[in-house]
Amino acid sequence: MTDGHDDRPTILVVDDKPDDLLRSRLKLALASDARVTVRHPSQIDLSDLTKAHLVLMDYRLDDWEDRDGQSVAFDVRTGMALAAVLREVADEETPERLTAIALHTGHLGDASGRLRRPHSRHVVARLNNLEWVFEKSDDGPDAGLYRPVAQLAHAVQRLQGDWPVDSSTSEARTRRLLNPDDEAGWSQRAWREVRECQPPVYELGGGPRGVFFLRWLLHQILPYPCFLWSVDWVAARLRVSVEDLERLLASDCDLARDLERLRYTGLLAGFLGDRWWRTAIEDYAWELGGDAAGRPTEFEDRVREKAGEDLELVEPRDPVVCLDRDFQPWGVASPQDAVRVRPDYWPPFADSAWMTIEAVSADSELRAMVEPLDQYRVEPDG
Repeated sequence: MTDGHDDRPTILVVDDKPDDLLRSRLKLALASDARVTVRHPSQIDLSDLTKAHLVLMDYRLDDWEDRDGQSVAFDVRTGMALAAVLREVADEETPERLTAIALHTGHLGDASGRLRRPHSRHVVARLNNLEWVFEKSDDGPDAGLYRPVAQLAHAVQRLQGDWPVDSSTSEARTRRLLNPDDEAGWSQRAWREVRECQPPVYELGGGPRGVFFLRWLLHQILPYPCFLWSVDWVAARLRVSVEDLERLLASDCDLARDLERLRYTGLLAGFLGDRWWRTAIEDYAWELGGDAAGRPTEFEDRVREKAGEDLELVEPRDPVVCLDRDFQPWGVASPQDAVRVRPDYWPPFADSAWMTIEAVSADSELRAMVEPLDQYRVEPDG
């Protein structure tokens, strides 16, 4: 707050069991970051909706007596169904304002519907006209769990207002939101990589269209390796294990200080964990010793010097990050022991997705996703 003015974003929590305990725990968990209103679906007031930056919907809406016995048109059983109604109302009543809607559930498998892989929260959100899907904790609300909720609300608050119509102003706003280090030598290359990822800044027109930018970031950028890298891809490029890199990042070594300057600090930074600018990491790795395959000893010595300890660097010397069958980072392997795959919804501008030949060969469903040029490497015997 500043000068007595409460500048926190507003979150409307919709739950079919909004008891006093839930209200107090949610408000306590989010108190320093947001204003929280908790409502039963039957008690949502229009002013609740039009004031909210973020609507957080419970998935299962079982306890709703006013609905029971009504026409099938009123048979709204899930937060997803109610979210569609609330979005229409919000867009009609306050067309000049951006309101985000996210699901809040302890039943992600049910919320995934026909999807085989319930882990893909960004995919569930994307297919159901939502900004995000948050998972409930069995232990109830806590500050750590709800930090991303507050981050999303703050992002929506920051995106309020008309999106610029002309392309140059729109690009300038996009750059401010992503916040690359304009003084760094890699910044222009980073911006080219951003543009290659097709941010929706040229088709937005006027009005509060920042929701499309928000969804691009949430659904297509942060979950994938593209112009931003998560710790798994940074560790692979530096040939350090993820565990060692996370430990070093928490220390005061030269490597941690160097990587801090290359970290992404723009909109929703930290929402899915830390991210780093890909081109900045590539530049840094080159400065440490150039092409690791060409000068491996120099590269390894420089990484150890920056870490301040005799690290055991991972093998092979040209690792690729491989995914598990849920398309989450599994570990690294040599390109000779892995193949490229095409998972559903993997953006065409993202870095190639890899899986080990061993994992793919044992699963007919995964074999069907292998890049055509790599298919011969995983054909069953005979």
